[in-house]
Amino acid sequence: MPLFAILSPDVFLLSAVALVVWASVAAWAAAFARWRQRRPVIPYQPRRPVPWGALDLSFVTLIFLAAQACVLFFAAKYLGSDAVHTPAVYDPDKESTLHAALQLMAEADVWVLLLCGFSAIIAAPVAEEFLFRVVLQGWLESLEQRHRRRMPTLRRLLPRAFMPIALTSFLFAMMHFRVDGPPIDKRFLMFMMAGNSAAGLLTMVLAVLVLRWRVGATAADFGWSPSTIPGDVRLGLTAFAAVAVPIYAVQFALIFLLPKYVAADPFALFLLALVLGTLFYRTHRIVPAIVLHASLNATSFLLAWLGSL
Repeated sequence: MPLFAILSPDVFLLSAVALVVWASVAAWAAAFARWRQRRPVIPYQPRRPVPWGALDLSFVTLIFLAAQACVLFFAAKYLGSDAVHTPAVYDPDKESTLHAALQLMAEADVWVLLLCGFSAIIAAPVAEEFLFRVVLQGWLESLEQRHRRRMPTLRRLLPRAFMPIALTSFLFAMMHFRVDGPPIDKRFLMFMMAGNSAAGLLTMVLAVLVLRWRVGATAADFGWSPSTIPGDVRLGLTAFAAVAVPIYAVQFALIFLLPKYVAADPFALFLLALVLGTLFYRTHRIVPAIVLHASLNATSFLLAWLGSL
């Protein structure tokens, strides 16, 4: 058999799928073995309540929204209003719910692929896990801890951290919600993808500086523990192996069940966010969640790239 046939996209794709399925079976078998031994699947690591409050959270949110608004402003300024606004005349048959990265990857340009890869695999997981899990879920956990003692009914009905994880996951999924629309100017998509990536990372840096200055937040408050990075990477990869197949199964099922004008991935992302929130709650470290998030995005990126060949 010729070498190019062995390395063809279809063969490579089937091999990757088989590897992910095998890893998923192995991960679930290991989790089941720990459960049978009455050992926690993910050992719980307690920590002190985060020192920031609602005012600090509001300030971080304001920084994030201002950064996003600046990106949109400069897109309109340098690309022109025609690139931002929906065209007056377009073909309804060309409406799509495709993610911006997938629309751009159809161009098959190496610089576009690098931009999409950086945004999906590095910028988005790092910034989103910090903002959603560390800042927002961390504050909600502290809020729940203060009020849980006064509400015995809540303690009986809901597991600890259920509401912080569920609320954060819902907001995370809603941020990715989208319906179909007309084709968008590719220059605008590239500008917004690069700008939003920069805005998310800048928000994270400014949030760290503000919270350290305002309330004396420490590295542990931000979920950062350099000494545990190797184990955290392994945990994140194991979690990816366990959840990748179920999440993609839900994703593909919803593509056929939902109306065509509603994107399916926000619903699958809600399930992913529940796992990310649980992973962060059990460890209170950010690296496992980032590794899981980045691994899933990298897999989606690879599948989309192979599909475009």
